[in-house]
Amino acid sequence: MYLKEIVINGFKSFADRTRIDLRPGITAIVGPNGCGKSNIVDAIRWVLGEQSAKALRGGNMQDVIFSGTDKRKPLPLCEVELVFSDCEAQLGTAFNEVSIARRVIRDGGSDYFLNGKPCRLKDVQRLFMDTGIGRESYSFMMQGQIDRILSANPAERRVLFEEAAGITRYKTQRREALGKLALVDQNLARITDVIEEVSRQIGTLKRQASKALRYKRLKHRLTHLDLAWQTRQYDKRRADIITYEARATDLRATVNALHDALREREERLATAKAERTSLYEKLQENQQLAYNLRSEKENAEGQAKFADVRAQDLRERTTQVSTELESLDARTGELESRLAGQNETKAAHAGEVETSDEAYRIRQRELDTANARITDAETSLRQHRQDLLMSEGEITRHRSA
Repeated sequence: MYLKEIVINGFKSFADRTRIDLRPGITAIVGPNGCGKSNIVDAIRWVLGEQSAKALRGGNMQDVIFSGTDKRKPLPLCEVELVFSDCEAQLGTAFNEVSIARRVIRDGGSDYFLNGKPCRLKDVQRLFMDTGIGRESYSFMMQGQIDRILSANPAERRVLFEEAAGITRYKTQRREALGKLALVDQNLARITDVIEEVSRQIGTLKRQASKALRYKRLKHRLTHLDLAWQTRQYDKRRADIITYEARATDLRATVNALHDALREREERLATAKAERTSLYEKLQENQQLAYNLRSEKENAEGQAKFADVRAQDLRERTTQVSTELESLDARTGELESRLAGQNETKAAHAGEVETSDEAYRIRQRELDTANARITDAETSLRQHRQDLLMSEGEITRHRSA
């Protein structure tokens, strides 16, 4: 098995896609300082799973991506691919050539590919285990690595000897098996604790399980009984609904017939009401006419009676006036005879009349004075009565208080 070619794209100083073809017999890369020899070795270690950015002479893993120059922009990712040939026996695969690739993106993503298919770092490490190929193996010697091997302690040399002897795979498998066994022991201990805890609770759980089972049976029985009861109620209610719907249909027909009869009777009633209103109006007119005729008749009868009475009165007055005229004629003659005798006494009585008038005026003044006094007395009396009423009201209020 040998490394056939290296394809570098965007790794450190390799801004362009670079393909390095390694034919059989090539064992080293030489060149002046700064030409990129160490970058090639770093690319090989990086593809084989190097996780330390310091080992690759960088601050973080994104420093391996081409960071750009004054005339060229930085790249968003870098990718390195290694192609191994004649590796069926060493790698235990059915392929003559095996391709290992790694890609990292500037935002932090990192992927491994085995023959173009995504894989894990662990898959790559297992594939090259016991082959001497790895990020710290002896197959790829970087600057200063020979001095580190010569000055290594026995433990570090043992790692190299085990890798060369091909027992690293078994030691790794043994370590993984021991880790799994330790995990199994922990799980067994936890299971034992759980079993002990469950064994203490099994009696209670059995009782609870029996109660739950009895509850489920009763609930199942209750569900069936409830369904049967609901079915019976449904059938009964359905039959009642059918009966009531039939009765409702009959009642609707009866109601419709009654509505029609009621509508017809209402129409007849409205016609009768209209006729009654018309007849009532005619009756009112006839009653008013009869009342007017009765009033006119009574007025005429009254006027006739009044005319009869006046006629009788006038006849009586005419007779009386005739009698009075006759008596007046007789008295006129008598008065004329008496007038002549009275003229003589009239002069004598004239002086007496003047005296009587003077006495009348004096008495009249006295009467006016008396009336004024009576008026004042009545006013004073009313005032005293009002004061008396107010005093009685005050007395009543005081008694109430």
